[in-house]
Amino acid sequence: MKAYVYTHTRLDTNEIFYVGIGTQDNYRRASRTYNRTTHWKNIAKKSGWRVDIVFDNLEWIDACLKEKELILKYGRIDLNNGTLVNLTDGGEGNFGRKASLQTRMKMSESKKGVPHSEEHRKKTSEAMKGVNSKKVINIISGFVYNSVNESAQAIGIDRTTLIKKLRGKAKNNTNLKYAD
Repeated sequence: MKAYVYTHTRLDTNEIFYVGIGTQDNYRRASRTYNRTTHWKNIAKKSGWRVDIVFDNLEWIDACLKEKELILKYGRIDLNNGTLVNLTDGGEGNFGRKASLQTRMKMSESKKGVPHSEEHRKKTSEAMKGVNSKKVINIISGFVYNSVNESAQAIGIDRTTLIKKLRGKAKNNTNLKYAD
């Protein structure tokens, strides 16, 4: 698979502040704002930023080498030798690398979380029953659903996502709200 190397440049000073690599994904990785460090986000928010594709159509290993060269050239803020917010010297991309069975097992275990007591599970269940049993109304049509489950199924979204929208924890771009 082919890869590319990109830079992010501050709009206020025209200074490069990040170097990265991505695969041929229509340059989506280069334009993404999530999975960025707080330092990166602060600079982008303060100054604005632009993406420049500096090398394209490279083999992955060549893209990793170019990324390392550019990080060395521009230097890292955390090492007091440059302008980049990169936290590594680059070139350590994981494209095509497969984790060992032991590593995959460790990752699986770490994602399972802490077991909860029976009392905790009952309290959580009761709290969710109250939420799910509330009636939901479509404010455009006036149709009233008997539960969050029913309304979520009707509009084709996940129940927990709808609960977040109804509670104001996420942007509510539906026509639904809790009925009084």
